[in-house]
Amino acid sequence: MNQYGTTDADTDVSNFLVYGDAELDSTADAPIDDDAPDGQRLAGIAHDLAKVGSAQARHALLRPALRAAGFESLCYMRVSRIGDTINRLVYFNAFSPTGWAQRYLRERFYDIDARLAYSCRHEWPMLWDLSSISSAAAVAGMSQNGGATNTTAAARTERFATAARDAGMLSGVSFGLGTPDALDTCVVMFASSQQSKARLPDMAIGHAYALAVGLHEFLALRAPQIHRPAYTTELSDIQRSILELVTLGMNDKDIAERLGTSHHNVDYYLRQLKKLYHATNRVQLAYIAGRVLGTPDACRGANS
Repeated sequence: MNQYGTTDADTDVSNFLVYGDAELDSTADAPIDDDAPDGQRLAGIAHDLAKVGSAQARHALLRPALRAAGFESLCYMRVSRIGDTINRLVYFNAFSPTGWAQRYLRERFYDIDARLAYSCRHEWPMLWDLSSISSAAAVAGMSQNGGATNTTAAARTERFATAARDAGMLSGVSFGLGTPDALDTCVVMFASSQQSKARLPDMAIGHAYALAVGLHEFLALRAPQIHRPAYTTELSDIQRSILELVTLGMNDKDIAERLGTSHHNVDYYLRQLKKLYHATNRVQLAYIAGRVLGTPDACRGANS
């Protein structure tokens, strides 16, 4: 698994990863039917992928299915968001254009990718073409610069469009897939060399969705590095209590007094919780706590 950092001081390089077929082959073998999500048997392409034991065999299964649906590539990502900020992204790049995943993370295209923003919020498919997502990328770049157009934002948008064009990703469809973790969404983007999204038939969208769900279920079984468990089951009583008190805006000293422990213990647990949830500061941790513990007021407070 390769790490791709950014220039932001608040960004943890280890949160942005590319996961490939080599790592998938190195994982321990898992039962085909017994450990599927929710205890159900894998079906369709998920079952077929689980039966084969090599990257070559997986490509032999999925590549023809992609072409039959009218696409040349797909991008699979698990994304963690705090508000509108992406703080963790794991990219499974086995069926993406060569080098695209690395560049996508290195140049932070995820910050301006309208497909990703939409699919993190909605499970409904998004039809796209390069002209539409390039326009949306320009708007996103302006919003990050206080509404002003500048040469840096324009150059970044142009790099995004050029990189996608060079990779043969001119149109397609993307899907958001839910996860047990309240913080995470899986996004699958299908791409073709067709210029316009208008040429994408309904049958192709249906085939793409079936492939997306199948790959999603297979990776949930075979790639625990991508599909981390829901965190609520991992919390100790004191961790849960500290999270609840963080959402109330209490400082370390007040939390220590409330729980009858030391300030140093509270600081230790807070550092562990930030690491667990990939939060860079207390505001982010409060937002996460609201999502994980189901306290909507905390979410609103962290966004204000």
